[in-house]
Amino acid sequence: MFSWLKRRKKKERKPIFSIVGRERASYLVASTEQPVSESSNIHARLVRAGLIEATVNPRTAAKIFIGKAEGVSYPDDFNDFQDYLDAYYYVPYVARAIDVKQFMIWQRGYSLESTDQESVKRIEAFLKELQADTVIREGTLYALIFGNMYWHIRRDEDRVRLKPLNPMKVGIKYDENKEEVISYVYTPKLGRRINFKPEEILHLKFNAEPWNLFGVSTLRRVLPTIKAILFMEEKLPWLARRRADPLLEIQIGSPDNPISEEEFNRIKTAILNRKPGEDIFHDGTVRIDEVYKSGGIGTRQNLEPILTHFRQNLIAGLGVSEPALGFGGTTTMATAEYQERILEAEVRSYQRALKRLHENYLFKLIQTERPVKLKWKPLKTEDLFNLSKKLMVEIEHGVISPKYARQRLGYPPEAGENALRDQRLVPHLERKAEDEGDA
Repeated sequence: MFSWLKRRKKKERKPIFSIVGRERASYLVASTEQPVSESSNIHARLVRAGLIEATVNPRTAAKIFIGKAEGVSYPDDFNDFQDYLDAYYYVPYVARAIDVKQFMIWQRGYSLESTDQESVKRIEAFLKELQADTVIREGTLYALIFGNMYWHIRRDEDRVRLKPLNPMKVGIKYDENKEEVISYVYTPKLGRRINFKPEEILHLKFNAEPWNLFGVSTLRRVLPTIKAILFMEEKLPWLARRRADPLLEIQIGSPDNPISEEEFNRIKTAILNRKPGEDIFHDGTVRIDEVYKSGGIGTRQNLEPILTHFRQNLIAGLGVSEPALGFGGTTTMATAEYQERILEAEVRSYQRALKRLHENYLFKLIQTERPVKLKWKPLKTEDLFNLSKKLMVEIEHGVISPKYARQRLGYPPEAGENALRDQRLVPHLERKAEDEGDA
């Protein structure tokens, strides 16, 4: 007895037929439908799965989107930049995590402080002219995705402009000892290379290593998990087809009831040409069985720990609570609150990086009499309320003035006009002149 394997055309659904008879012992027509992955690239995987359209050749996408120049240094994970962007564009829970962090950074804004109010007004006018509330805010999103964001500082006569640069096409050129930055190199397209002096570039970086001039993407630690989940999701349509239309093994004839090849072909043709859902009638010479058995409840229980493992890795890496990602079914309130506190700590670290960017670089693009400091407002309403209570106590004990408290709470200067004060509060002599102007 022998078997004959005939490979069917790609994506063609055929059952397995076997025959037992006098002339030939058996026939077997079968193959697998399981797709073979050619690349781990996120864009290519989504195209193969039919989830997005292929606007470019995935094999040359890196050459098109990411521009590298010879003799220039780039971030260690530079080759993953396209995957970071595709993950944000096409994977919902990744986009949600990045958006949540972006919203939290900027949701309550900041205030400016200085010992000279004219300096504050000058910086405010400068930021308004730059449209910094839009330009810097939008750039922050891509700093979260890539770990780096760059703006070209353009000086047109007496005006300053910030032109965003694509982080996927920016590198740094060092001196011979690799100690000082000679220039930032921008390759907007193949064959074109622009060198900018260090003072012409505003560079925002997150999660930077102390010894490295580049930041690190918030997605770097979860990229393997994202790809693993996408790999499993890529197989889901194939698994669904197997469950809805399982591959069948159909035996025609048996050692006890052998049939001829002509009879085998007649029965096989009748089975293949039957209408969907139509029953099969036979005299005992046909046996039908599923090649892949349905797993049932036990199989689901075996898969659940695997799915939970990847989900937990994803949540831990993204740093966003399960309810925010839509995975809150098994999360307790205490766990969600703890995750939220961890997220707030991460957001404050990003705010500190933005504070340094403004104070050490952006504010110095314009001359002021006194240094101007950026103060982020509390992240949550209850934090703002607690800060207000704290400031009220400090006012009563003469630690700060009402004017400073209003500034910290984000009130405009005119909010102090005709304000009333508890008569039991006696101004300090050194602050008397200032406080009388606030009363």
